[in-house]
Amino acid sequence: MGKKSRKSTTKSAVSSRSASKNPPILNSVLKTLARCIKLSDEENLPMENSFSTHVHSVSSCDGDGAYNIISLFVLNPGIFIPGSPEVSVITICAVRCHDNIRQTMLMLTDHLRSDDDTGASMRELCFGTDDIGTGRTSAEYYHAFVEHKRKETGNGFRKVPYQCCSKLVSDCLLRMKEQKKILVGNEERTIVRLYGLESTDPSHLRQIILPVPNPAPDINTLWLTLNRPEYYYFSFNEDLYNFLKCGTHDLVITSGYLKKSLSFLLKDEYRRLRLLAMLEHMAVWHMVGNEDEVASWLLWERKSMMAQTIDNQLTVDAMQNNIITQLMVNKFFDGETGTLMMLQCPQEEEYGKGIENYFFYNQHMTMTGRLPPAFIVTATIAEGVGIKSGDSTDDERVVDISRTIKSLKIKHTSCAVCGATRSTNNGGRLATCSSCESVAYCSREHQILHWKKGGHKQQCSKI
Repeated sequence: MGKKSRKSTTKSAVSSRSASKNPPILNSVLKTLARCIKLSDEENLPMENSFSTHVHSVSSCDGDGAYNIISLFVLNPGIFIPGSPEVSVITICAVRCHDNIRQTMLMLTDHLRSDDDTGASMRELCFGTDDIGTGRTSAEYYHAFVEHKRKETGNGFRKVPYQCCSKLVSDCLLRMKEQKKILVGNEERTIVRLYGLESTDPSHLRQIILPVPNPAPDINTLWLTLNRPEYYYFSFNEDLYNFLKCGTHDLVITSGYLKKSLSFLLKDEYRRLRLLAMLEHMAVWHMVGNEDEVASWLLWERKSMMAQTIDNQLTVDAMQNNIITQLMVNKFFDGETGTLMMLQCPQEEEYGKGIENYFFYNQHMTMTGRLPPAFIVTATIAEGVGIKSGDSTDDERVVDISRTIKSLKIKHTSCAVCGATRSTNNGGRLATCSSCESVAYCSREHQILHWKKGGHKQQCSKI
């Protein structure tokens, strides 16, 4: 595979602006939002009294532990003078899953609708070459923005209930309080406060409950999971680039490189905390998509790393001897997989690189049934993790067992293009090719992509 470029989750986001630099109309909207928040707090009112519509998406995280929460808030017309135009905002809150609020941004959808120079500049900023034009609805601009960020950052995005966003932001604020960090500027404080309200909408009250940890079927399954498109930047690549002073896939791993890389990465407590937080965030992200089994694999390995407190040498040793940690180190090196057919997705930009990467390694796994030949892995799937008393009930264990038995009867367990284990449309089962029934897909789009560019048109006719 070719070298990966390093792109932060929030690199292209607009810097958080102080109130003094905000245009008057944006300051006015911030004041309106602040009044709505204050009223909801003081009168104990549901947020739907102030916001007629609110929609939220959360991304997977990158190797910095950074992810985005993108939301659309449409203010209730009843709080304005009759006949006033709709007022809605799109917000982005970039968070480090182990640390602080990294960046925020607020956009007026009314600016995006405008056909003047301001509107054109805002649309170029928000959509790049994917500009959908003037006069669209707030929802259309919101979904276009999320789609653009997916392509630009290479991270996957999933629609989530408000309750999920509220917990993610709340947990982050608790970390910031412990670390004595503060929110900067009126815009940042207002955006964060939008996630501290109460909703009465049943669709937004769903809580994301993490599953009972369970071991992955085998190392190969974990390897393919770590190469799904949303994991393209979920890596140690930047850390190892700074340590080894070379690019991704420039070197072939040796036992010495593996030992030195693990020692460098895990001697630092900040990176240890980051890795644990990244695995937990990805478990939450998979649960949003009803991928309980994938979440349980990550939590199983995460739990095995937590032998003692984070500063204990036993924890460092457990992390160094963990299969996920070792696979993530190996991702930086050349696996010497040889030449295979590549699926080209230039229109998908950074996320497309993730699709190409997954297709490459999935193809190699299908052909060889093993990890890349140059990889060096001394760890295995964690053993003896166990479930402590109170982690689950006997009934929950029965459900897990029956779910596992049921999953064994399903012939096709992941999308041939991206590795997803559930439909991206409704979270249900994957669809199979009706002609050969030998491959499965998470969406119609990926089935078409595999047929046109992934070689399935030729393969299907031979089956």
